[in-house]
Amino acid sequence: MQKSAMRGQWGARRTMPEFLKNLLSFRLLYILLGGLFFYLVSITFDLIFIPRLEMTQPWCDKWIERKIGYRTQRECVQFPDKLQELKYRHNQKMEERFTHKMLGIFLFASIFTFFMMLLNPYKFFDQQITLETYTGAIAVAVFYGVIIGFLMPVVLQALMPSPSEWLPDEFFEIRKARTELILRQISELAGQTNQQI
Repeated sequence: MQKSAMRGQWGARRTMPEFLKNLLSFRLLYILLGGLFFYLVSITFDLIFIPRLEMTQPWCDKWIERKIGYRTQRECVQFPDKLQELKYRHNQKMEERFTHKMLGIFLFASIFTFFMMLLNPYKFFDQQITLETYTGAIAVAVFYGVIIGFLMPVVLQALMPSPSEWLPDEFFEIRKARTELILRQISELAGQTNQQI
């Protein structure tokens, strides 16, 4: 009885390090740290390179609905003045830039993961990457790209406090300066258009 109890205790002692080893494995750490890195890249890019302009109500006189694939999208086609139209067009460009940013982060995360696999395949697989396993390695890299380049940043953005609470003020000063510059350029362009009319 004592021997069996000692074996049980020894087995429990052996399973705990294995559990911790799996918990702190390279792949899990890679997902967590990679997701955190691309989350920081995403929010920094949004602040500096995707400055959206605030629309003052009422800024649209007429809406239409357009079908894009299986979804319907509302679009403004008539504005009270040229300034509101230019601000609306600018925000549309920022939405496109945001989509391109998400795609770019995903592609970069996938390509970076694939190069990590080539440098040290045993961190991800139990064997060397060969011509026979090349396609599988690409599929795994894309899988990791989805997780660390898209899912983890979305989860962290939902769980973490607003960036305004912990990011350095310099980032918000850059965004403010860019927004003021864009507004000034748009206002000048709207004024020139009104003069021509």
